[in-house]
Amino acid sequence: MRPISPILSTSSAPIPIAGPLGWFPTWIVGRRYYAAVPPPDSALSCERQPDNPSDPDAIAVYAPHGNQVGHLPRYDAAYLAPLLDRGAIRLTARLAADDNPGNRTAVRLEVWADEHAVTLAGPDAGTAEAVWHGQFIALWQNRARYTYGAIDDFRSAIRDIAHSGRLWPETQLFYRLLKGVVADGEAVEARAREIAAKLAAEAEAKCRAAETAAVRAALACEPCGPLLPFGHLSVLPLRALRPATVTPLTEALRTGAAALTLKKAANGASAFEVLLADDARVLAVGGERLDTTAGVFRIAKDTLIESADTPFTIHALADGDDAPNRRTPVFLNGAATVEPPLPALPPEATGFAVFRGGERLHVALYAHPACAVAALTGLRRMTWHLRPSRPELSAEAAFAALAPLFSDAPFSIDPPFVRFYTTPGLKGEARLTDGKEVAYLRISITDSEIVV
Repeated sequence: MRPISPILSTSSAPIPIAGPLGWFPTWIVGRRYYAAVPPPDSALSCERQPDNPSDPDAIAVYAPHGNQVGHLPRYDAAYLAPLLDRGAIRLTARLAADDNPGNRTAVRLEVWADEHAVTLAGPDAGTAEAVWHGQFIALWQNRARYTYGAIDDFRSAIRDIAHSGRLWPETQLFYRLLKGVVADGEAVEARAREIAAKLAAEAEAKCRAAETAAVRAALACEPCGPLLPFGHLSVLPLRALRPATVTPLTEALRTGAAALTLKKAANGASAFEVLLADDARVLAVGGERLDTTAGVFRIAKDTLIESADTPFTIHALADGDDAPNRRTPVFLNGAATVEPPLPALPPEATGFAVFRGGERLHVALYAHPACAVAALTGLRRMTWHLRPSRPELSAEAAFAALAPLFSDAPFSIDPPFVRFYTTPGLKGEARLTDGKEVAYLRISITDSEIVV
């Protein structure tokens, strides 16, 4: 518990002789005995019922039209009744929640100074009760100088005394009014938290929107040639608008910018250690052919190699018809068919999209034209069990069908990767450099019947 704050002198501010003194939360009880309904946006009058046979301190609550809606709780009426009878205060109530006719209804009880409000200072007396009363008046008069937490701690520390029945009605009133001060402070703090949370959410949403827009800009591309035939499929050449600066692995090996060492081989799968020279940034393409002294291999997946400080490991598969995961092209009834020649991409193409008629099947986008050519070899590992689909699209219509993948398809961002694995119907990922340029992108439309 926080230490109790010091109490200032009672001379700091006089008790007002008119106007509001404050409020505190309480209830309308006995609602089930009254058919009248308290309106939510109106002041409810509170009047004494000294002739009430159940409680001579009873305070009735009335709706604006004059019909009774219930009473204030007995424990509040016990100290408020003498102050009302004396003309020191008057009361109004406002609903603080929805009306609850079957139980009790929460209200905000507003306390106003009346004709004899000066008597709230209490009688002159050399008693402990007078000392407590002076403490409460001083705290109430200087409430603006304390945090609501300090006031709440003070109320908690003397709660047993306040509930003992030994304090004056005037003291009980100020004890309850301080509860309203605490409630106001809590409301202000809650509102501040709400505003802060809203601003934080808006900032986060703005940041996410900017991040998403930056990714979409990095992955933007355009068609750069007509549709190219590949068996019963069509290949649309693409050019990345913002490709990264990279060197294809085969070129890096030829120029000495990268060195390759076979580390292990088992069951046709191998691991190669790649060491870069200087500041080279090298891109190995899935399906790219590596002709080494240890044999011919195919790179297992797209990999960007950037660090020249330590060797980087890439995985590859032995090349050949008996290599793992090698698919034999078939057509309709399972009879083998001759594989068509790979299409020749335009020199400026850094990628391509594969279609069966109007159906999107696969997208590959790279930072370098040589990487796109290397990725074309993946077409040979497609299954071919579908009939050709007609009519064929034009290049413009094909790109229009492809555009939603770049403009609308959701993705998750895990820098430097952009992943499509959680998107229904899509599977793939992109690798960005500096969050602004595409090194590679592969997306397969997984609800299609042709897979790579």
